[in-house]
Amino acid sequence: MKRLALIAVVLFIAGLSGISCSKKPAAIVNGEEISMKEFNQKLKQRMESHKVQGADIGESKLKDAVLDEIIGNRLLLQGAREKNITVTDKEIDEEIASIKKRLGEDRFNETLKKLGLTPEEHRKQVRERLTINKFIESLVSVDSIKEEDIKKYYKESPTPMMKPERVYVKLIQVPTREEGEKIIKEMKEEGLDFDALGEKLKKENRAVVSDYGWARPDFFRGAIADALKELKEGEYGGPYKGADGFYLLKVKKREPERVMTFEEAKDRIRQLLLSQKRQAMIAHYISEKRKKAEIKKFIN
Repeated sequence: MKRLALIAVVLFIAGLSGISCSKKPAAIVNGEEISMKEFNQKLKQRMESHKVQGADIGESKLKDAVLDEIIGNRLLLQGAREKNITVTDKEIDEEIASIKKRLGEDRFNETLKKLGLTPEEHRKQVRERLTINKFIESLVSVDSIKEEDIKKYYKESPTPMMKPERVYVKLIQVPTREEGEKIIKEMKEEGLDFDALGEKLKKENRAVVSDYGWARPDFFRGAIADALKELKEGEYGGPYKGADGFYLLKVKKREPERVMTFEEAKDRIRQLLLSQKRQAMIAHYISEKRKKAEIKKFIN
């Protein structure tokens, strides 16, 4: 029984990993093969994404959706080639550097390993993504969104564009609750205000001090978020537990949630309309190309 169970697990993993003796491609689009390896890598990425989001989609539906997405991307890449759209090595290097900066080197490498991607395979994916983006930009430019379109959206939108509540806050981070309570006690005994306390701690290298800046309370979690919602202008509080230590904070100014002016909302609306227009164009382009394309699928 144990042996049978082990075989079942191996077969299941092999199915997910695309382990197969067959060299048959996943699909052929206008004579270009989409390999089983590419399909399985994209399937694994999509499964990881759904796992993070907590989405539950049947394996058969997911396979169909992933294969259709790859076919759509291949049609877009073929369209980009027809228009001689290319991406330079420098552009790819800059994009990968940006991803590494956002994730950190260790997490970046861990993610590639988890998805079964070599650096070369990831680089190929980045090249294809940037090429598709350039192609879409060539179909629908930023200039296609006119000022009158933006004004019309702003006036007629049933849901107004809101500027969220903000606080002008200073943060002092310490490693333990005890250290935070000790600092508050010192501040009171020495008659220091919060700003003077921050300068003192910074000079003594006893805490990480972030100078005043605007922040949204809902950017934080737990006790810090609650404090930023409740503290009045000029009040301080703490220590509050955060993800990587304990925090003392002072709210210097508050701005309540309000409707954005047209000038404040303009760029956001432009991006929204541009995104909608490009998505519609992509769907239309792929649909029209699929009607004329020679496509063979080999995924059950």
